[in-house]
Amino acid sequence: MVKHIFKGLAAILIVTLLMIFTAEPVLAFDTRSGATVTIVSGEVVDDDLYVAAETITISGTINGDLWAAGSTITVTGVVNGSIMAAGRTVNIDGDISHAVRAAGETININGDVSGDVMVGCSEVNIASTAKIGGDLLFGAGIARIAGLIEGDIKGGGSKVTISNGVKGNVALKVESLTILPTANIQGDLTYTCEEEADIQSGAQIGGMTTHNLPEVKEKRAKPFPFVLFSGIGGKVTGFIMALIAGLVIILLAPRRLTSIAESIRSRPGASAGWGTLILFVTPIAAIIVCITIIGIPVGLIALALWGIAIYLAQIPVGLFIGRWIIGRFRRVESKAIMVGALALGLVILRLLRLIPYLGFFIGLAAILFGLGAVVVSERGRRARAREAEST
Repeated sequence: MVKHIFKGLAAILIVTLLMIFTAEPVLAFDTRSGATVTIVSGEVVDDDLYVAAETITISGTINGDLWAAGSTITVTGVVNGSIMAAGRTVNIDGDISHAVRAAGETININGDVSGDVMVGCSEVNIASTAKIGGDLLFGAGIARIAGLIEGDIKGGGSKVTISNGVKGNVALKVESLTILPTANIQGDLTYTCEEEADIQSGAQIGGMTTHNLPEVKEKRAKPFPFVLFSGIGGKVTGFIMALIAGLVIILLAPRRLTSIAESIRSRPGASAGWGTLILFVTPIAAIIVCITIIGIPVGLIALALWGIAIYLAQIPVGLFIGRWIIGRFRRVESKAIMVGALALGLVILRLLRLIPYLGFFIGLAAILFGLGAVVVSERGRRARAREAEST
């Protein structure tokens, strides 16, 4: 049954995408993948470009949208559309005609973006050479905003620094806010923080400055059985449920699960890339398919399998972590040791997700790697099968 769930997700995703792109001939796109994908200077892509690779470099021109997922993504060319990027490091140095939506560990924006910028990351740097024509929306641990923002700034983070011009309003929820002397906020400054912002001498704020204290929410007792899924009890319950699900998979398909976990180690970039495509493209495709009455069953099944896959993604990641640790002392071969490795990995994963701000991104990374490793493992298995048949 576990194998059918994994295969079913991939099949539904492919069918859904085919229904969308074959039903609308006007939708043209170019897909590229591999360890390294490069659009060299002078090369022109006249369609939307979908890229999944460990290292992605865009130096040419894309006359459409760019969807990129990988470890390191660098854009120094021109994108006459929007950018949707997910990677460990995202560098945008070129000119973007529309919006930028990016998720990753570190995001650096040095070029011009005509539209809005929406980022979620551990650290975001808007360089002094950058110019954002729309709004900046972010969720980050550390945010350094040194570029010119034509619109508003909205977001939250641990430590935020603003050192350049903002033509709109600024609304933030932070732990620490610093406004440098070179900053010029023409609109209102509204921030929620336990401490007063460090507004240094010389900084200009044209509108009202409002400091709000964080709300203190009253704790209300939750009725049974919801109390089992809240607080420490919820985390313990979630751990036990994930361990039981993993135990079932180990009993039914130990080699398949081991292969998926091994794909995270052997091909991390490809795993993250495929995981990003599945995580973000599947619900969009399913919703579009649901618009037609005929496509409603396919769309609902795709969403259901998508949700199941997201939940199961933590299992191969937990096994990978546990195998990596236990494997230093002994071989992880028997099912009993696999269960122990899975339990250890899930505990570590749960503890990492408790880290403020970073916990969200660690959980997101676990989903991306877990989902993508399924596809990478399946592609490798089929490649080996074809090679065996040919020989």
